[in-house]
Amino acid sequence: MDGLMPPPECVSLLVCPETRRPLTLMPRMKAEQMFGGPLVSLRKMANAGNRQEPWDASRFVLVDEDQRRAYPVAQGVPVLLAPEMLGLEHEPRQFDLHRPKYAEAYEEMEHYNRVATEEAKDIQNSESYRLIEPFLRANRQERGSFPYPRRLWIDAVYDCASQWDAYEHVAPLTGSRVLQLGGKGVHAVKFLLAGAAEAWTVTPMLGEALCARALAEVAGVADRLRCVVAIAEELPFPSGSISVVYSGGCLHHMVTELALPEIARVLEPAGKFAAVDPWKAPLYALGTRLLGKRETEVSCRPLTASRIAPLYQSFQQARVVQHGSLTRYLLLALSKFGVPCSLRTVWSINKVDDLICSILPGFRGMGSSVALLGVKGVQ
Repeated sequence: MDGLMPPPECVSLLVCPETRRPLTLMPRMKAEQMFGGPLVSLRKMANAGNRQEPWDASRFVLVDEDQRRAYPVAQGVPVLLAPEMLGLEHEPRQFDLHRPKYAEAYEEMEHYNRVATEEAKDIQNSESYRLIEPFLRANRQERGSFPYPRRLWIDAVYDCASQWDAYEHVAPLTGSRVLQLGGKGVHAVKFLLAGAAEAWTVTPMLGEALCARALAEVAGVADRLRCVVAIAEELPFPSGSISVVYSGGCLHHMVTELALPEIARVLEPAGKFAAVDPWKAPLYALGTRLLGKRETEVSCRPLTASRIAPLYQSFQQARVVQHGSLTRYLLLALSKFGVPCSLRTVWSINKVDDLICSILPGFRGMGSSVALLGVKGVQ
């Protein structure tokens, strides 16, 4: 049996992604006594021909106040995906995994879980560890001056200008509760090292949550990291409970008309949101035909003006900054052909590129790297 239990301080903030009511952690056996029968996967029960319970090793569950739905805990991580809801066999639920808010997460779950789980097994030899290693060597002064020095904090070389915009926007982080949306927890760990009081990772991939926890353990910040399996379109947090939300390269995988209002909902008044993502620039189609996509095994739909429209509707202050109109695709092409560029080189080229494109009418808006920045209003 999976006997790992999430920490109480993690559970105390979580709510049901459907009802937004508080959840209570309890042993599965106690919950089944309360429900009056065995807890099974409601979605699996509703799908003919597949009655296998996917979370049958879960010793602990999170129970909604209505005592009609529960959620599994897998390896100590709350699984708050509505389609993974548990309940009584005679009350099955229909969950259409082809609905846009669920589709991409479930289609790509096997791939991302496999990659992240492998990293978690040997975390100190992983790509994720390589990204946080500079912070482990940094002194207290460098960690406390986020986002300076720039060389220490920026890890997205070809999106360095956008990432810098995002970091400057969310700083300072000292004493805040931050949330990383998507990914393997690299930014959550970095933000804890920068002085955040508490950091959360939200990802639909259990493997990524386990990778985040492994990273936090080697970084010495595991006591302040919380992981939950969920989607941005149904965030399992009360309204106004988060100080900062950051997403690095993941927003374009989300249904933005659902995710962006949810992000704004969970932010506290004057809370900040920042995302760094690819933009569907005019040369995108040509570039992918010639060089292929950067994410070859998963779906990648760069952001467009229509997809980011909810940013302006959800946040009192909203800004979109684009970079790399002339040179980003060229730099990515060079890396594809085995000629990577250093952060210093790409940063300098970006500065020149942005300067030229700020002078040429309309060119700046063709940048294929974008920072989305928002501040929630104060009511």
